[in-house]
Amino acid sequence: MKVRIKTCNWEILNYETSEACGFDFKASTDIIIKPWEFWLVETWTVIEVPEWYALQIQPRSSTFKRYWLIQTNSVGLIDWDYCWDDDTIKFPYFNISNKDAIIKIGDRIWQWVFIKIGKADFEITGNMWNNNRWWFWTTWIK
Repeated sequence: MKVRIKTCNWEILNYETSEACGFDFKASTDIIIKPWEFWLVETWTVIEVPEWYALQIQPRSSTFKRYWLIQTNSVGLIDWDYCWDDDTIKFPYFNISNKDAIIKIGDRIWQWVFIKIGKADFEITGNMWNNNRWWFWTTWIK
């Protein structure tokens, strides 16, 4: 699938290996997040997410171990209509350590994954009883 992107340095985003599900994003500037400080890290990147997909953004598994940073919204979700020139993707991080979190240009601390989505056609009902759950008795215990 072709995906249009706009980055601050015209760098193409890519997958680190041919089997990778997510692609890493590299920091475009040096960043210092002080202890117990919240920081909205700007990527200066806009991604035109294909229709019927969402872009999930999350820290890499090594981000907490190396930087003591927590992404405050756990996981970010970018819809396909968030792709105007000013719709840059930002990462909300909180430093939970007593040391500065120092991120250098080129450090890979984020990862992004495209997820195929569907839209629900909701139906209001007054009863959720479903006979195919007969085996799951714990839902009846009060």
